[in-house]
Amino acid sequence: MDTSGMATTASRIRLGWLGPVAVGIGLVVTAFVVASYIAGSPAKPNPLAGAIAKMEDQIRADTQNADLRVQVADAYLSENRSQEALDQYHQALQIDANREDALYGMGLANRQLGNLDQASAALQTVIQMNVSNPTAALDKRLQGAHFYLGLVLRDQGHYDEAINELRTALGLNQADADTLFELGKTFALAGQNDDASAAFDVTLAYVPEYEEAYVEMGKLATAMGDQAKSQYAQAMLDVLHGKVKDAIPTLQSVAQGASSDRYWWGLGYAMEKTGDNAGAMAAYQKAVDINPGQLLASESLRRLQGGSTP
Repeated sequence: MDTSGMATTASRIRLGWLGPVAVGIGLVVTAFVVASYIAGSPAKPNPLAGAIAKMEDQIRADTQNADLRVQVADAYLSENRSQEALDQYHQALQIDANREDALYGMGLANRQLGNLDQASAALQTVIQMNVSNPTAALDKRLQGAHFYLGLVLRDQGHYDEAINELRTALGLNQADADTLFELGKTFALAGQNDDASAAFDVTLAYVPEYEEAYVEMGKLATAMGDQAKSQYAQAMLDVLHGKVKDAIPTLQSVAQGASSDRYWWGLGYAMEKTGDNAGAMAAYQKAVDINPGQLLASESLRRLQGGSTP
């Protein structure tokens, strides 16, 4: 969820929170890359350049169009052109001081630029604008404002306030793995290790291939003296990095040494990667025996019993 820090499998840039135009830009980029792949030609280095240039021409022709300024600012932000984005959000707000999307974008742009006080002020304004919003629970931008305000507060060392904001964001979308992950990191920084560990566990229950969550889980487990969990986290990273056969002995050891449904699931997951479906099914069954509510294991077991593959 943090666009500056997640660049692997779990990276999820929240373009939806930048407005419908940004979502459209993202779809255009995706379509361009897919089409280039099918055609066998390399993707252009900057597929947004043409769209941005067109919007810039439109703004020069219609300087008082706040919609256009927010649209090009969103595009700049997606390209990490943060100062240019910030300038356009300012221009949009001079035209219409109540543009929530511009205020939200200012928060993100200022955070990218390290202007934490300004980022906090903009995001708090978005939150205040929605105090009486009857559909607040459905507002992804509001969820994003709480999420990014939590990150800003954490960057400022205000861990308790950051935890409150991230919890509020989580309340608006309880299945958001990015929020759970960042909440876990913030708990750890605040010295609330048990809560941090639980947050990483739930993150991985939602997104079992969330690489950064295994990294943080491993560091935390080492700090807490939980050798089995530390070994499990490193083994799962090995699995995600293609070193499955190297990881299996460790996963077998930690699974057999602790009554943990998650460790047995991890072993099954790794064994399935090697094509050992019988071994995977046995491991998944062990996980379900320990915890009948282990959804990852039960769903994988049901799939393999039905003869299907991921």
